[in-house]
Amino acid sequence: MYGSLIFNKKENDVSFRKGIDDLPTIPVIISEWTDYKPENIQRMLSNASDWFAIKKDATQSYAEAIREGHFKTKLTNEWKRMLAMDVSDVYYDKFLINGVPESQLSQFKAGDKVRLKISNAGASTYFWLTYAGGKITVVANDGNDVEPVEVDRLIVAVSETYDIVVTIPEEGVSYELLATAEDRSGSASLYVGSGVKQLTTPLPKLKYFEGMKMMNDMMKMNGDMHDMGMEMSLQQMDMNTVMYPEVSGQNDHHHGHSNAENHQQHENHTANTTELVTLNYGMLKATEKTTLSKDLPVREMRFELTGNMNRYVWSMDNKVFSETDKILVKKGEILRITLYNNSMMRHPMHLHGFDFRVLNEHGDYSPLKNVLDIMPMETNVIEFAANTEGDWFFHCHILYHMMAGMNRVFSVGELHNPLLPNKEKAYRMLKRESNMRMYF
Repeated sequence: MYGSLIFNKKENDVSFRKGIDDLPTIPVIISEWTDYKPENIQRMLSNASDWFAIKKDATQSYAEAIREGHFKTKLTNEWKRMLAMDVSDVYYDKFLINGVPESQLSQFKAGDKVRLKISNAGASTYFWLTYAGGKITVVANDGNDVEPVEVDRLIVAVSETYDIVVTIPEEGVSYELLATAEDRSGSASLYVGSGVKQLTTPLPKLKYFEGMKMMNDMMKMNGDMHDMGMEMSLQQMDMNTVMYPEVSGQNDHHHGHSNAENHQQHENHTANTTELVTLNYGMLKATEKTTLSKDLPVREMRFELTGNMNRYVWSMDNKVFSETDKILVKKGEILRITLYNNSMMRHPMHLHGFDFRVLNEHGDYSPLKNVLDIMPMETNVIEFAANTEGDWFFHCHILYHMMAGMNRVFSVGELHNPLLPNKEKAYRMLKRESNMRMYF
């Protein structure tokens, strides 16, 4: 059982936006379905089984590599002991919108604008959204208003939410909102309007060998990724675009170049595909200032997202959850966290209890979110005021990564008791009262 909990604004709310908050609103929940037991899925992932790749026709065998002109790429991949390139590790039998593969909203007519509240309730699938009726207008993200921005498509991370506005341009036609799994293994459709169904162009099969070659070039011999620093942030440069036939149109555009040259070519390539506008976090701007008080102390933290595909272990700073303590935070501090993804997988990092600022070029108007999709080699900075006491989970929302150990707990409270200045006494007090462990 799953659903959306939606809070609507009152018309006298100071943040009420006419033409947006008064539109007809429909919850749209995207999910996937598997006939396998989750325990079996976790077992197969841990054993590096090829079964899901076989089901998705994505094994990347030597025969396929030779046929695609990527024999050298395959050899390099094997030499570095890397598994075949994958985008979504699990094969799913069905993809669903509001519980069904296909549905229709027939109550709307030409010229109507509809606000769709998109929620990704999947266990591990990212979804691309495209619309046959034209542009998609994004007006909110993770329950927080953003300045409207028009795009051709957007990707919704696991547990992420977007509020979008679409228009029905013609009478007698219903337009497809297509949710396609990132690995292109399936999709689900919602038709908006009444009449003849107008389909959007389906997304083609990924070019896995191009993605494999890119990862070979970007990976060190020890398995670490080349850290591009803040040059790669906020989804503004998606290295995966080499795998998208609808965007790239090139087969081997960085052969024989250094890593710096690879980076520059990917950057140029992204800039050359401006005819297809894809949403990224740098485009999100809050409707009101989100700055935090300058009087509060700032505590800097850094987490490196790490993992091992062969053993399917996912961690932070090379430690799984069972190897770490709670991170004790003094109430009233601002936590400014730098996240670097040193893995080959995207990770939707979710914080319980707080919205955080995603620091981007909009400065004071940096957007508020509670889920941050961070791509391979990407570095992002978030911050929030720890003003609510309690233990707050911070974790990757991909179910099989969360189970593998990519989690931390922030314990927010009053840590400093003036009557107990001695650290040993403070430690005993905290351990006795809350049964927590900590390091000084």
